[in-house]
Amino acid sequence: MTTTPARARVAVAVLFAINGLLPAAWIARLADIQADAGIDDATLGIVLSMGALGGLTLGLLAGPLAARWGSGRVAIIGFLLMAPVTTLIAFESTAVALGITMFWIFGIDAVMDAAMNAHSIRVEKAYRRSILNSFHGWWSLGTVVGSSLAALSAALGMTLGSYLVALAGVLMLVAIAVWRWLLPGPDPETHLEPVDDPVPPNPAVAAGSGPWWRGAAGRRAALLGAFILLAVMVEDIPARWSSIYLTDIGATGGVVSLGLVAFTVGMTLGRFTADRIVDAYGPHRVVAWGMGIGGFALAVALVLGGVPGFLIAAFIIGFAVAPLFPAAINAAAHVPGLRPATGIAVVSWLSRVGFLIGPVLVGLVAESRGVAWGVGVTVVAAAALVPLSRVVRPASRS
Repeated sequence: MTTTPARARVAVAVLFAINGLLPAAWIARLADIQADAGIDDATLGIVLSMGALGGLTLGLLAGPLAARWGSGRVAIIGFLLMAPVTTLIAFESTAVALGITMFWIFGIDAVMDAAMNAHSIRVEKAYRRSILNSFHGWWSLGTVVGSSLAALSAALGMTLGSYLVALAGVLMLVAIAVWRWLLPGPDPETHLEPVDDPVPPNPAVAAGSGPWWRGAAGRRAALLGAFILLAVMVEDIPARWSSIYLTDIGATGGVVSLGLVAFTVGMTLGRFTADRIVDAYGPHRVVAWGMGIGGFALAVALVLGGVPGFLIAAFIIGFAVAPLFPAAINAAAHVPGLRPATGIAVVSWLSRVGFLIGPVLVGLVAESRGVAWGVGVTVVAAAALVPLSRVVRPASRS
């Protein structure tokens, strides 16, 4: 069957959705996994950290793998490997076995994540307009569906093993079904538009005098690295620490969870609407204004200290953070002298570093100054992203 940009868009949206769905489908039943393995909270933390180690260890393989076999094929095969490995967590009874499985789950996930983002840039090029944010919106919806399925399976009394095996099998069939709709052929060497240059290129310069990270590509990648580390903090801190902050200021019962709900709703809505805004104003302006407004709203809410104000600020910062990661991915795919898949893999890898650094930093600040100051790290990161937003400005070949 001949593929089309429309079919490729559906296929990539499906990949994003199932990539978000499967991890959420078992993370929401993490208590069952802990009970079955008979491990305490401290051991569980070490087990989960093995997942982060797996992502950092294997994530950078996405670039060379996509260059060899194509980003679409790597993304599909990645999921077909990740799904059966995921089912193993329901049948393991030791912390060591769980830790090894977590390493492979999130290691493969890191490769798939970078590959499907690289393929999404190819599809976006075929559309000649921004659609990348909507793909990340499908990922967000996938996490909601996965969490809901976990709750439903628990309510129906399904064992974790039968539930995960059935779900993984269905999702693997879905991935195989959309495989043929992905764009064929190898990934392009660059997504930059060529421009007329009356001056002949200098062969010595064209050949390069060293690795890419020592030249202009390396400097731009470094700025993108700083951008994504800050972006991860803005995305992760309000989501992870909202319930702790709300409890600290006196919220009780179901109100405690509303901060995460407000943030998630804002981010999901933002990802499905950001493409039109980005097309109209450019990603750098959207990021700058979003971080300025979102950071200000959160700062005011933290100073006032009320529950309603924080919930409003959580929604605003969630909406504002929506285009950050897609903007970084798009910019990484347009670094002169760097393969798109490689640039995306580097940014994706650095984002995982951010997810490790952020909680530690907030924890240290919260311990010494209070939870509000810890959450306030988000405001500092958002403010720093305003001038740094220039790094995601659309580039062209020079």
